Amino acid sequence: MSISFPHVGTFTYVMESICYEMGRKDVVVPNKPSYKTKQLGSRHSPEWMCTPFKMLLGSFIEVVERGAFELVGTLFIDYCRLGYYVPLYELILEDLGYDFEFLYLNFNQPLGFIQEMRRRTSGLTYWKTFRAFQIGWIKNRFIDLVDKYLYHYQAIEHNKGSAQAVADKAYRIIVETRGMSNIRKLRKIIIKMFKEVDIDKKADPLKVAIVGELYAVVEPEINLGIMRLLNELGVISYTPITFCRWIDIGSRANPFVRPTFKTAIRKAKPYVEYRLGGKTQESLGYAIMFKEKGWDGVIHLYPFTCMPEIITRSIIPQVSKEHDIPILSLVLDEHTGEAGLKTRLEAFVDLIDRKRNDL
Repeated sequence: MSISFPHVGTFTYVMESICYEMGRKDVVVPNKPSYKTKQLGSRHSPEWMCTPFKMLLGSFIEVVERGAFELVGTLFIDYCRLGYYVPLYELILEDLGYDFEFLYLNFNQPLGFIQEMRRRTSGLTYWKTFRAFQIGWIKNRFIDLVDKYLYHYQAIEHNKGSAQAVADKAYRIIVETRGMSNIRKLRKIIIKMFKEVDIDKKADPLKVAIVGELYAVVEPEINLGIMRLLNELGVISYTPITFCRWIDIGSRANPFVRPTFKTAIRKAKPYVEYRLGGKTQESLGYAIMFKEKGWDGVIHLYPFTCMPEIITRSIIPQVSKEHDIPILSLVLDEHTGEAGLKTRLEAFVDLIDRKRNDL
């Protein structure tokens, strides 16, 4: 029985690594979402559901049609509807006549998922199962590091496409590296690989941070590769919104490390004292943090009908005014076009460029 999961940006490499570390050789790796993925999800979803629901459903349908039987889906009690989507996916896929079985990755009860995965992988001890997840969260750090270097070097590279080629190679090296001693060497390997990219060392590019709803930020297909589009305009882009917050138990358990999302939440308290769902507090707090770090602007991404981020959108003008940082909010759905997005990005980049030069 083959196992699979939906495509979720570069976090897909982390899920692939965890499955391989657990001895699963029957992994159906999801393809990058396409126009067909959007259409499949939209066709079989309620019209009022958010775009991430439709995209993830389309990805599930594609892997099932490729032979996957065991599907890994998230389930958690939270302020976002995403935590309740998997039961709906189950009903929809059953109505469509597919043969499958869901494995619930419950972030509120991670031990239960580990026990279930151990049961489905013969001969795996609890320690080896936990070790697989530990390797997963460590590799997630390196995946995030590759993303960081990619969207930095890509903005100032001389040979277009060279940074992306290095990143693609680095992703595969991370997935295929085995043994903790070798995995811990990955940081130096990644840094060395990107040093080979020929860049304009005299450049002083604009820097824009990306915040917002998790899926809208990490999945290039829904945001039309906005970080790459900014790079093409000569702008360095970066996002602090990644899956490390949830799966990196090592960092969360370290009393000497304060996660950046907690700092962001603290800075957002004057505007939103309590958690409302999604990334409301984090998006506002990160905008303030990047202003303090000297970044030129912030782009806030959210899917159509995402209620928590709609609240964020209504507060952002006040944050932008009080902290003197340009913030562009973009709503995304399956009908978002690249031409319109490029036009808005070009105008935003012109604005922050003039603002920098006027200082």
